[in-house]
Amino acid sequence: MFGFLVAGVLIWGAIGWAVDKWIGHNNYFLIGGVVLGIGSSLYLAWLRFGRK
Repeated sequence: MFGFLVAGVLIWGAIGWAVDKWIGHNNYFLIGGVVLGIGSSLYLAWLRFGRK
C-alpha cells in the first residue's frame, strides 16, 4: 500500500513538474499533480485493499 501512495505522488508530481517547466509556470501544475497523485493513489489503494 505504501508503494501505491509513493508512486502516485512521484509520478503525477513529476508530470506536473514537467508541464510547469514546459509552459513556464511557477509550480502550479506541480502542486496539482501532487494533489492528483495523492487522490488517485488513495483511490487505487482503497480499490485494492479496502473493499471486501
